[in-house]
Amino acid sequence: MGLERSVEDQVAEFRYKAKITKGVADRTLRTWFAKGIKAPDLAQHAVVSELYLLYLPFWRFVAQGKAVACGYSEYTEQTGNVIRNIFEELIDEEFIWTECACDTGKYGIGKLWLDPGGEIPYIRGSVVSMEPGGSAIEASRRGREAVHGMIKNAVEKRIDTITLKKSFLIPKVFELVYAPVWIAHYAYKGGHFTAVVDGVKGEVLGGTAPINLTARTRMMILSLAAGGIMIGASIAMLIHAGPYHLVEMFQIILLLLGIALCMAGYPAFKEGKTFVASGTMQHISTLRPAVRIPKQLTDQEILNHESTVLQCPLCGEELKQPWGEVVIPCKGCGHLLDITADTVKIVPYDLAKPDLLAKVAMKGVEPEYIPFWRFDVNFEVTDRLAGGDTATGLPNIAGKRSYYICAADIPRYLAEPWEIDLTIRNPEIVEVMGGSDGTYMPILINQSTARELTEFLYLRYETEKPGILQVLRYDFTVENSRIVYIPYYKELASYIPGI
Repeated sequence: MGLERSVEDQVAEFRYKAKITKGVADRTLRTWFAKGIKAPDLAQHAVVSELYLLYLPFWRFVAQGKAVACGYSEYTEQTGNVIRNIFEELIDEEFIWTECACDTGKYGIGKLWLDPGGEIPYIRGSVVSMEPGGSAIEASRRGREAVHGMIKNAVEKRIDTITLKKSFLIPKVFELVYAPVWIAHYAYKGGHFTAVVDGVKGEVLGGTAPINLTARTRMMILSLAAGGIMIGASIAMLIHAGPYHLVEMFQIILLLLGIALCMAGYPAFKEGKTFVASGTMQHISTLRPAVRIPKQLTDQEILNHESTVLQCPLCGEELKQPWGEVVIPCKGCGHLLDITADTVKIVPYDLAKPDLLAKVAMKGVEPEYIPFWRFDVNFEVTDRLAGGDTATGLPNIAGKRSYYICAADIPRYLAEPWEIDLTIRNPEIVEVMGGSDGTYMPILINQSTARELTEFLYLRYETEKPGILQVLRYDFTVENSRIVYIPYYKELASYIPGI
Protein backbone atom coordinates (compact mmCIF):
# COMPACT_ATOMS: atom_id res chain seq x y z
CA MET A 1 0.00 0.00 0.00
CA GLY A 2 1.94 3.02 -1.23
CA LEU A 3 0.93 6.18 0.58
CA GLU A 4 1.76 9.50 -1.01
CA ARG A 5 2.90 12.56 0.82
CA SER A 6 0.49 15.03 2.35
CA VAL A 7 -1.18 17.80 0.36
CA GLU A 8 1.14 20.30 2.02
CA ASP A 9 3.93 18.81 -0.11
CA GLN A 10 2.59 18.67 -3.67
CA VAL A 11 -0.45 17.90 -5.79
CA ALA A 12 -0.12 15.54 -8.74
CA GLU A 13 -2.03 16.25 -11.95
CA PHE A 14 -3.35 13.56 -14.30
CA ARG A 15 -5.85 13.32 -17.12
CA TYR A 16 -7.93 10.67 -18.85
CA LYS A 17 -7.39 10.04 -22.53
CA ALA A 18 -10.32 11.05 -24.76
CA LYS A 19 -11.46 7.83 -26.45
CA ILE A 20 -14.54 9.25 -28.18
CA THR A 21 -14.07 11.08 -31.46
CA LYS A 22 -16.14 14.03 -32.61
CA GLY A 23 -18.11 11.84 -35.03
CA VAL A 24 -18.98 9.31 -32.33
CA ALA A 25 -20.02 12.11 -29.97
CA ASP A 26 -22.29 13.54 -32.68
CA ARG A 27 -23.95 10.14 -33.27
CA THR A 28 -24.41 9.66 -29.52
CA LEU A 29 -26.07 13.06 -29.34
CA ARG A 30 -28.45 12.23 -32.25
CA THR A 31 -29.46 9.00 -30.51
CA TRP A 32 -30.08 10.91 -27.29
CA PHE A 33 -32.38 13.34 -29.15
CA ALA A 34 -34.80 10.49 -29.90
CA LYS A 35 -35.02 9.20 -26.32
CA GLY A 36 -37.10 10.27 -23.34
CA ILE A 37 -39.82 12.90 -23.22
CA LYS A 38 -38.13 15.33 -25.58
CA ALA A 39 -39.79 16.92 -28.62
CA PRO A 40 -40.69 14.09 -31.05
CA ASP A 41 -39.08 15.82 -34.06
CA LEU A 42 -35.94 16.93 -32.22
CA ALA A 43 -33.66 14.46 -34.04
CA GLN A 44 -34.83 15.76 -37.45
CA HIS A 45 -34.81 19.51 -36.77
CA ALA A 46 -32.00 20.03 -34.24
CA VAL A 47 -29.00 21.89 -35.69
CA VAL A 48 -25.70 21.42 -33.83
CA SER A 49 -23.83 24.73 -34.00
CA GLU A 50 -20.81 23.79 -31.86
CA LEU A 51 -19.25 20.52 -30.72
CA TYR A 52 -15.87 20.76 -29.01
CA LEU A 53 -13.71 18.77 -26.58
CA LEU A 54 -13.00 20.27 -23.18
CA TYR A 55 -11.21 18.90 -20.11
CA LEU A 56 -12.76 19.55 -16.70
CA PRO A 57 -10.61 19.45 -13.51
CA PHE A 58 -11.65 17.43 -10.45
CA TRP A 59 -10.13 17.03 -7.01
CA ARG A 60 -9.77 13.37 -6.06
CA PHE A 61 -8.96 12.15 -2.56
CA VAL A 62 -8.38 8.43 -2.01
CA ALA A 63 -7.96 7.01 1.49
CA GLN A 64 -7.98 3.69 3.26
CA GLY A 65 -10.75 3.74 5.83
CA LYS A 66 -10.26 1.55 8.88
CA ALA A 67 -12.75 1.19 11.70
CA VAL A 68 -13.83 -1.14 14.48
CA ALA A 69 -17.36 -0.85 15.84
CA CYS A 70 -19.29 -2.96 18.32
CA GLY A 71 -22.83 -2.71 19.59
CA TYR A 72 -26.30 -4.16 19.38
CA SER A 73 -29.69 -3.82 17.73
CA GLU A 74 -33.01 -4.62 19.40
CA TYR A 75 -36.48 -5.43 18.14
CA THR A 76 -39.68 -6.42 19.92
CA GLU A 77 -41.60 -9.55 18.96
CA GLN A 78 -45.39 -9.70 18.83
CA THR A 79 -45.31 -11.51 22.17
CA GLY A 80 -43.53 -8.56 23.76
CA ASN A 81 -40.14 -10.21 24.05
CA VAL A 82 -37.21 -7.91 23.30
CA ILE A 83 -34.57 -9.60 21.15
CA ARG A 84 -31.06 -8.17 21.21
CA ASN A 85 -28.55 -9.00 18.47
CA ILE A 86 -24.94 -8.08 19.15
CA PHE A 87 -22.64 -7.08 16.31
CA GLU A 88 -18.97 -6.59 15.68
CA GLU A 89 -18.03 -4.64 12.55
CA LEU A 90 -14.57 -4.36 11.00
CA ILE A 91 -14.07 -1.87 8.15
CA ASP A 92 -10.89 -1.92 6.08
CA GLU A 93 -11.81 -0.50 2.68
CA GLU A 94 -10.71 2.09 0.15
CA PHE A 95 -12.88 5.20 -0.10
CA ILE A 96 -12.84 7.74 -2.94
CA TRP A 97 -14.11 11.33 -2.84
CA THR A 98 -14.21 13.63 -5.86
CA GLU A 99 -15.31 17.22 -6.45
CA CYS A 100 -15.32 19.49 -9.47
CA ALA A 101 -12.47 22.00 -9.19
CA CYS A 102 -14.05 24.72 -11.34
CA ASP A 103 -17.41 26.46 -11.67
CA THR A 104 -18.93 23.70 -13.79
CA GLY A 105 -20.11 22.22 -10.50
CA LYS A 106 -23.16 24.49 -10.65
CA TYR A 107 -23.99 23.24 -14.14
CA GLY A 108 -24.77 19.72 -12.95
CA ILE A 109 -21.31 18.13 -13.00
CA GLY A 110 -20.29 18.08 -9.37
CA LYS A 111 -18.40 14.79 -9.08
CA LEU A 112 -16.05 12.75 -11.23
CA TRP A 113 -17.96 9.89 -12.88
CA LEU A 114 -14.89 7.89 -13.97
CA ASP A 115 -13.17 5.23 -11.86
CA PRO A 116 -9.42 5.41 -11.17
CA GLY A 117 -7.24 3.70 -13.75
CA GLY A 118 -5.74 4.53 -17.13
CA GLU A 119 -4.77 8.13 -16.38
CA ILE A 120 -1.69 9.75 -17.87
CA PRO A 121 0.31 12.75 -16.59
CA TYR A 122 -1.31 16.09 -17.35
CA ILE A 123 0.89 18.57 -19.21
CA ARG A 124 -0.41 22.12 -19.13
CA GLY A 125 -1.24 23.48 -22.55
CA SER A 126 -1.42 20.05 -24.20
CA VAL A 127 -5.24 20.04 -24.18
CA VAL A 128 -8.00 22.65 -23.90
CA SER A 129 -9.11 22.66 -20.28
CA MET A 130 -10.88 24.72 -17.66
CA GLU A 131 -8.50 26.14 -15.08
CA PRO A 132 -8.92 24.81 -11.53
CA GLY A 133 -9.79 27.33 -8.88
CA GLY A 134 -9.98 27.44 -5.12
CA SER A 135 -7.71 26.05 -2.45
CA ALA A 136 -6.06 22.64 -2.68
CA ILE A 137 -5.72 22.51 1.10
CA GLU A 138 -9.42 23.28 1.59
CA ALA A 139 -10.33 20.63 -0.99
CA SER A 140 -8.19 18.11 0.88
CA ARG A 141 -9.95 19.02 4.12
CA ARG A 142 -13.38 18.56 2.51
CA GLY A 143 -12.23 15.21 1.14
CA ARG A 144 -11.13 14.02 4.56
CA GLU A 145 -14.41 15.09 6.14
CA ALA A 146 -16.40 13.33 3.41
CA VAL A 147 -14.42 10.10 3.75
CA HIS A 148 -14.86 10.19 7.53
CA GLY A 149 -18.61 10.42 6.88
CA MET A 150 -18.43 7.43 4.49
CA ILE A 151 -16.62 5.38 7.14
CA LYS A 152 -19.22 6.39 9.75
CA ASN A 153 -22.10 5.34 7.48
CA ALA A 154 -20.43 2.01 6.71
CA VAL A 155 -19.90 1.31 10.41
CA GLU A 156 -23.43 2.22 11.49
CA LYS A 157 -25.22 0.33 8.73
CA ARG A 158 -26.36 -2.57 10.95
CA ILE A 159 -25.77 -1.29 14.47
CA ASP A 160 -28.46 0.76 16.20
CA THR A 161 -26.66 1.24 19.52
CA ILE A 162 -22.88 1.52 19.36
CA THR A 163 -20.83 0.60 22.43
CA LEU A 164 -17.38 0.85 20.83
CA LYS A 165 -16.28 2.80 17.77
CA LYS A 166 -12.79 3.68 16.60
CA SER A 167 -12.13 4.91 13.07
CA PHE A 168 -8.94 5.78 11.23
CA LEU A 169 -8.29 7.45 7.89
CA ILE A 170 -5.07 6.65 6.05
CA PRO A 171 -4.55 9.09 3.12
CA LYS A 172 -3.33 7.45 -0.08
CA VAL A 173 -3.74 9.91 -2.95
CA PHE A 174 -4.76 13.54 -3.32
CA GLU A 175 -4.59 14.69 -6.91
CA LEU A 176 -6.09 16.87 -9.62
CA VAL A 177 -7.67 14.81 -12.41
CA TYR A 178 -8.86 16.19 -15.76
CA ALA A 179 -11.76 14.41 -17.47
CA PRO A 180 -12.69 14.98 -21.15
CA VAL A 181 -16.22 15.94 -22.21
CA TRP A 182 -17.73 16.94 -25.54
CA ILE A 183 -19.81 20.12 -25.21
CA ALA A 184 -22.58 20.41 -27.79
CA HIS A 185 -24.58 23.60 -28.43
CA TYR A 186 -27.59 23.14 -30.72
CA ALA A 187 -30.67 25.05 -31.88
CA TYR A 188 -34.27 23.88 -32.28
CA LYS A 189 -37.10 26.10 -33.56
CA GLY A 190 -35.59 29.32 -32.21
CA GLY A 191 -34.43 27.86 -28.91
CA HIS A 192 -30.83 27.18 -27.87
CA PHE A 193 -29.85 24.10 -25.86
CA THR A 194 -26.74 22.31 -24.62
CA ALA A 195 -25.66 18.72 -23.96
CA VAL A 196 -22.55 17.14 -22.44
CA VAL A 197 -21.10 13.84 -23.69
CA ASP A 198 -18.55 11.79 -21.75
CA GLY A 199 -15.30 11.79 -23.73
CA VAL A 200 -14.22 8.39 -22.39
CA LYS A 201 -17.32 6.19 -22.37
CA GLY A 202 -19.46 8.05 -24.90
CA GLU A 203 -22.48 8.50 -22.64
CA VAL A 204 -24.58 11.65 -22.36
CA LEU A 205 -23.91 13.08 -18.91
CA GLY A 206 -26.69 15.65 -19.10
CA GLY A 207 -28.05 18.64 -20.91
CA THR A 208 -31.13 20.60 -21.86
CA ALA A 209 -33.67 19.78 -24.57
CA PRO A 210 -37.13 20.93 -25.76
CA ILE A 211 -39.91 19.02 -24.09
CA ASN A 212 -42.61 16.91 -25.74
CA LEU A 213 -45.55 19.25 -25.06
CA THR A 214 -48.16 16.64 -26.08
CA ALA A 215 -46.89 14.17 -23.51
CA ARG A 216 -46.58 16.98 -20.96
CA THR A 217 -50.19 18.04 -21.55
CA ARG A 218 -51.42 14.49 -21.08
CA MET A 219 -49.50 14.21 -17.84
CA MET A 220 -50.98 17.50 -16.62
CA ILE A 221 -54.55 16.41 -17.46
CA LEU A 222 -54.06 13.04 -15.78
CA SER A 223 -52.56 14.59 -12.65
CA LEU A 224 -55.35 17.18 -12.37
CA ALA A 225 -57.99 14.51 -12.94
CA ALA A 226 -56.46 12.14 -10.40
CA GLY A 227 -56.09 14.96 -7.90
CA GLY A 228 -59.70 16.04 -8.39
CA ILE A 229 -60.98 12.49 -7.91
CA MET A 230 -58.96 12.10 -4.72
CA ILE A 231 -60.18 15.45 -3.35
CA GLY A 232 -63.80 14.65 -4.17
CA ALA A 233 -63.61 11.16 -2.68
CA SER A 234 -62.00 12.41 0.51
CA ILE A 235 -64.59 15.20 0.95
CA ALA A 236 -67.41 12.72 0.42
CA MET A 237 -65.95 10.36 3.02
CA LEU A 238 -65.45 13.22 5.47
CA ILE A 239 -69.12 14.22 5.14
CA HIS A 240 -70.20 10.64 5.81
CA ALA A 241 -67.59 9.91 8.44
CA GLY A 242 -67.58 6.53 10.14
CA PRO A 243 -66.85 5.62 13.78
CA TYR A 244 -63.18 4.68 13.14
CA HIS A 245 -60.38 7.21 13.67
CA LEU A 246 -58.09 5.32 11.29
CA VAL A 247 -60.54 5.89 8.42
CA GLU A 248 -60.61 9.63 9.18
CA MET A 249 -56.82 9.74 9.02
CA PHE A 250 -56.88 7.99 5.64
CA GLN A 251 -59.42 10.53 4.35
CA ILE A 252 -57.21 13.45 5.38
CA ILE A 253 -54.14 11.88 3.74
CA LEU A 254 -56.13 11.29 0.55
CA LEU A 255 -57.27 14.93 0.54
CA LEU A 256 -53.72 16.23 0.97
CA LEU A 257 -52.41 13.98 -1.82
CA GLY A 258 -55.12 15.22 -4.17
CA ILE A 259 -54.31 18.87 -3.44
CA ALA A 260 -50.58 18.17 -3.97
CA LEU A 261 -51.23 16.55 -7.37
CA CYS A 262 -53.31 19.50 -8.54
CA MET A 263 -50.74 22.02 -7.31
CA ALA A 264 -47.88 20.19 -9.07
CA GLY A 265 -49.68 19.53 -12.36
CA TYR A 266 -50.09 23.02 -13.81
CA PRO A 267 -46.68 24.51 -12.83
CA ALA A 268 -44.97 21.45 -14.33
CA PHE A 269 -46.82 22.06 -17.59
CA LYS A 270 -46.22 25.81 -17.55
CA GLU A 271 -42.44 25.46 -16.99
CA GLY A 272 -42.10 22.40 -19.16
CA LYS A 273 -40.73 23.93 -22.34
CA THR A 274 -37.21 22.73 -21.51
CA PHE A 275 -36.19 19.27 -20.39
CA VAL A 276 -33.22 19.13 -18.00
CA ALA A 277 -31.45 15.79 -18.14
CA SER A 278 -29.39 16.16 -14.95
CA GLY A 279 -28.43 18.72 -12.35
CA THR A 280 -29.22 22.36 -13.17
CA MET A 281 -27.62 22.34 -16.59
CA GLN A 282 -29.78 25.05 -18.10
CA HIS A 283 -26.83 27.45 -17.62
CA ILE A 284 -24.22 25.23 -19.27
CA SER A 285 -24.23 27.43 -22.38
CA THR A 286 -21.66 29.59 -20.55
CA LEU A 287 -19.26 26.65 -20.40
CA ARG A 288 -16.91 27.46 -23.26
CA PRO A 289 -13.11 27.30 -23.52
CA ALA A 290 -12.98 31.09 -23.83
CA VAL A 291 -14.79 31.53 -20.53
CA ARG A 292 -12.20 30.46 -17.99
CA ILE A 293 -11.75 31.14 -14.33
CA PRO A 294 -8.53 33.12 -13.81
CA LYS A 295 -5.96 30.95 -12.10
CA GLN A 296 -5.52 32.04 -8.50
CA LEU A 297 -1.87 32.02 -7.46
CA THR A 298 -2.69 30.73 -4.01
CA ASP A 299 -1.61 27.59 -2.21
CA GLN A 300 -2.04 25.49 -5.35
CA GLU A 301 0.93 27.29 -6.93
CA ILE A 302 2.82 27.11 -3.68
CA LEU A 303 2.20 23.36 -3.54
CA ASN A 304 3.76 22.70 -6.96
CA HIS A 305 6.71 20.38 -7.49
CA GLU A 306 9.60 22.85 -7.28
CA SER A 307 8.08 25.05 -4.59
CA THR A 308 10.22 24.06 -1.59
CA VAL A 309 13.93 23.37 -1.13
CA LEU A 310 14.62 20.95 1.72
CA GLN A 311 17.98 20.70 3.49
CA CYS A 312 19.43 18.27 6.00
CA PRO A 313 19.45 19.97 9.44
CA LEU A 314 22.80 18.32 10.29
CA CYS A 315 25.03 18.71 7.22
CA GLY A 316 23.05 21.17 5.08
CA GLU A 317 22.83 18.78 2.11
CA GLU A 318 20.02 19.68 -0.30
CA LEU A 319 17.45 16.89 -0.33
CA LYS A 320 15.73 15.55 -3.40
CA GLN A 321 12.13 14.47 -3.01
CA PRO A 322 11.45 11.11 -4.69
CA TRP A 323 7.73 10.89 -5.45
CA GLY A 324 5.87 8.97 -2.76
CA GLU A 325 8.69 8.71 -0.22
CA VAL A 326 8.12 10.32 3.18
CA VAL A 327 11.36 9.42 4.96
CA ILE A 328 14.59 9.58 2.95
CA PRO A 329 18.30 9.10 3.73
CA CYS A 330 20.63 12.08 3.53
CA LYS A 331 23.39 11.39 1.01
CA GLY A 332 25.73 13.67 2.94
CA CYS A 333 25.60 12.23 6.46
CA GLY A 334 23.46 9.09 6.08
CA HIS A 335 20.76 10.04 8.61
CA LEU A 336 17.10 9.26 7.94
CA LEU A 337 14.98 12.39 7.56
CA ASP A 338 11.21 12.85 7.75
CA ILE A 339 10.28 15.32 4.99
CA THR A 340 6.52 15.46 5.63
CA ALA A 341 6.67 17.65 8.73
CA ASP A 342 6.79 21.46 8.75
CA THR A 343 10.54 21.15 9.25
CA VAL A 344 12.84 18.27 8.29
CA LYS A 345 13.15 15.90 11.27
CA ILE A 346 15.73 13.23 12.02
CA VAL A 347 14.34 9.70 12.39
CA PRO A 348 16.39 7.20 14.44
CA TYR A 349 16.78 3.79 12.84
CA ASP A 350 18.30 0.33 13.31
CA LEU A 351 19.50 -2.18 10.74
CA ALA A 352 18.70 -5.74 11.83
CA LYS A 353 21.28 -8.44 11.22
CA PRO A 354 20.01 -11.68 9.59
CA ASP A 355 20.24 -14.60 12.01
CA LEU A 356 22.49 -17.57 11.36
CA LEU A 357 19.65 -19.96 10.45
CA ALA A 358 18.37 -17.60 7.74
CA LYS A 359 21.87 -17.12 6.33
CA VAL A 360 22.44 -20.88 6.07
CA ALA A 361 19.01 -21.56 4.56
CA MET A 362 19.34 -18.76 1.98
CA LYS A 363 23.04 -19.05 1.28
CA GLY A 364 24.12 -16.95 -1.68
CA VAL A 365 20.93 -14.82 -1.67
CA GLU A 366 21.13 -11.17 -0.68
CA PRO A 367 18.28 -10.03 1.59
CA GLU A 368 15.94 -7.13 0.93
CA TYR A 369 15.74 -4.76 3.88
CA ILE A 370 12.12 -3.79 4.49
CA PRO A 371 11.48 -0.75 6.74
CA PHE A 372 9.14 -1.06 9.72
CA TRP A 373 8.06 1.57 12.18
CA ARG A 374 8.66 0.21 15.67
CA PHE A 375 6.63 1.84 18.43
CA ASP A 376 7.34 1.12 22.08
CA VAL A 377 3.82 1.41 23.43
CA ASN A 378 1.82 0.72 26.54
CA PHE A 379 -1.74 -0.58 26.08
CA GLU A 380 -3.53 -0.53 29.43
CA VAL A 381 -6.95 -2.19 29.07
CA THR A 382 -9.33 -0.82 31.71
CA ASP A 383 -12.54 -2.58 30.62
CA ARG A 384 -13.35 -5.40 28.19
CA LEU A 385 -16.62 -7.20 27.51
CA ALA A 386 -17.27 -9.82 24.83
CA GLY A 387 -20.30 -12.02 24.16
CA GLY A 388 -20.31 -15.70 23.26
CA ASP A 389 -17.48 -18.17 23.71
CA THR A 390 -14.37 -16.13 24.52
CA ALA A 391 -11.95 -18.98 25.18
CA THR A 392 -8.84 -18.39 23.10
CA GLY A 393 -5.30 -19.63 22.79
CA LEU A 394 -4.09 -16.39 21.20
CA PRO A 395 -1.41 -14.49 23.12
CA ASN A 396 -2.22 -11.17 24.73
CA ILE A 397 -0.54 -8.20 23.04
CA ALA A 398 -1.68 -5.59 25.57
CA GLY A 399 0.68 -4.06 28.10
CA LYS A 400 4.17 -2.81 27.32
CA ARG A 401 5.67 -4.11 24.08
CA SER A 402 6.93 -3.06 20.67
CA TYR A 403 4.49 -2.81 17.77
CA TYR A 404 5.68 -3.10 14.18
CA ILE A 405 4.08 -1.40 11.16
CA CYS A 406 5.39 -2.05 7.65
CA ALA A 407 6.40 1.26 6.03
CA ALA A 408 7.19 -0.06 2.54
CA ASP A 409 5.05 -0.59 -0.55
CA ILE A 410 4.11 -4.16 0.39
CA PRO A 411 0.58 -5.53 -0.24
CA ARG A 412 -1.41 -5.52 2.97
CA TYR A 413 -2.25 -9.22 2.73
CA LEU A 414 1.51 -9.84 3.14
CA ALA A 415 2.37 -7.00 5.51
CA GLU A 416 -0.37 -7.56 8.12
CA PRO A 417 0.74 -11.12 9.09
CA TRP A 418 4.32 -9.83 9.37
CA GLU A 419 3.20 -7.02 11.67
CA ILE A 420 1.25 -9.40 13.92
CA ASP A 421 4.13 -11.90 13.99
CA LEU A 422 6.75 -9.30 14.90
CA THR A 423 4.46 -7.69 17.48
CA ILE A 424 3.76 -11.03 19.17
CA ARG A 425 7.37 -12.28 19.04
CA ASN A 426 9.07 -8.95 19.75
CA PRO A 427 12.35 -10.37 18.41
CA GLU A 428 15.65 -9.12 19.73
CA ILE A 429 17.24 -6.89 17.10
CA VAL A 430 20.96 -7.42 16.59
CA GLU A 431 22.08 -4.26 14.84
CA VAL A 432 24.42 -4.35 11.86
CA MET A 433 27.30 -1.98 12.45
CA GLY A 434 28.59 -0.02 9.46
CA GLY A 435 25.72 -0.87 7.12
CA SER A 436 25.12 -3.89 4.94
CA ASP A 437 24.82 -4.77 1.27
CA GLY A 438 21.37 -5.43 -0.10
CA THR A 439 18.27 -3.68 -1.38
CA TYR A 440 16.64 -1.10 0.89
CA MET A 441 12.97 -0.45 0.21
CA PRO A 442 11.80 3.18 0.35
CA ILE A 443 9.69 4.41 3.26
CA LEU A 444 6.21 5.42 2.12
CA ILE A 445 4.33 5.69 5.44
CA ASN A 446 5.12 8.51 7.82
CA GLN A 447 5.13 8.38 11.60
CA SER A 448 1.66 9.79 12.27
CA THR A 449 0.02 7.38 9.82
CA ALA A 450 1.94 4.43 11.25
CA ARG A 451 0.85 5.41 14.75
CA GLU A 452 -2.81 5.16 13.74
CA LEU A 453 -2.13 1.80 12.11
CA THR A 454 -0.62 0.64 15.41
CA GLU A 455 -3.83 1.29 17.31
CA PHE A 456 -5.88 -0.32 14.54
CA LEU A 457 -3.60 -3.40 14.61
CA TYR A 458 -4.45 -3.91 18.29
CA LEU A 459 -8.19 -3.40 17.75
CA ARG A 460 -8.25 -5.74 14.76
CA TYR A 461 -6.39 -8.39 16.73
CA GLU A 462 -8.96 -8.14 19.54
CA THR A 463 -11.92 -8.47 17.16
CA GLU A 464 -10.44 -11.61 15.60
CA LYS A 465 -10.47 -13.38 18.96
CA PRO A 466 -13.42 -15.76 19.64
CA GLY A 467 -16.60 -14.10 20.84
CA ILE A 468 -18.19 -10.81 19.81
CA LEU A 469 -16.48 -7.79 21.29
CA GLN A 470 -18.86 -5.27 22.87
CA VAL A 471 -16.85 -2.99 25.14
CA LEU A 472 -13.14 -2.17 25.08
CA ARG A 473 -11.69 0.73 27.01
CA TYR A 474 -7.97 1.33 27.13
CA ASP A 475 -5.18 3.88 27.46
CA PHE A 476 -2.78 3.99 24.52
CA THR A 477 0.63 5.59 25.09
CA VAL A 478 3.56 5.74 22.65
CA GLU A 479 6.85 5.98 24.52
CA ASN A 480 9.32 5.75 21.63
CA SER A 481 9.44 5.25 17.86
CA ARG A 482 12.08 4.47 15.26
CA ILE A 483 12.59 2.79 11.88
CA VAL A 484 13.89 -0.78 11.86
CA TYR A 485 15.14 -2.31 8.60
CA ILE A 486 14.36 -6.03 8.80
CA PRO A 487 15.95 -8.47 6.31
CA TYR A 488 13.60 -10.58 4.18
CA TYR A 489 14.63 -13.08 1.52
CA LYS A 490 12.46 -13.07 -1.58
CA GLU A 491 11.51 -16.48 -2.95
CA LEU A 492 9.17 -16.49 -5.97
CA ALA A 493 6.10 -14.48 -4.86
CA SER A 494 6.72 -14.77 -1.11
CA TYR A 495 9.18 -13.48 1.47
CA ILE A 496 11.09 -15.40 4.14
CA PRO A 497 11.97 -13.41 7.29
CA GLY A 498 15.65 -13.15 8.14
CA ILE A 499 15.16 -12.86 11.91
